[in-house]
Amino acid sequence: MKKDNQLEISNKDWENVLDTINIDSLPIQFLINLKLNLRNNRIQIIDVKSILQHMSVHLATKKVNEIISQYKGSISSIDFTVDVEALQSNVTKAREKFTKKVNFKIKREGKK
Repeated sequence: MKKDNQLEISNKDWENVLDTINIDSLPIQFLINLKLNLRNNRIQIIDVKSILQHMSVHLATKKVNEIISQYKGSISSIDFTVDVEALQSNVTKAREKFTKKVNFKIKREGKK
């Protein structure tokens, strides 16, 4: 029984989701690993952090996409581990940069 605020989702809604997965939209530099849960109850771990140590973010993204494509027909789900410290640091830097721009604009407009 579903509650009033829950959507009813069928398996048909998810049938082709894995066909469209593309890691390009995921900030790969903040991933530690991807865990591909396969339909045969096996698990394939992609050590993203290790891949990033040996190549650029662009090439690492391409490599991870290639690995996922190899297992595309066998994947039942994908879990991932995020490097929270690196992500937090990046968000802090972005926030500080944004705040600096806003403050500069406010000061500049205040002088008019």
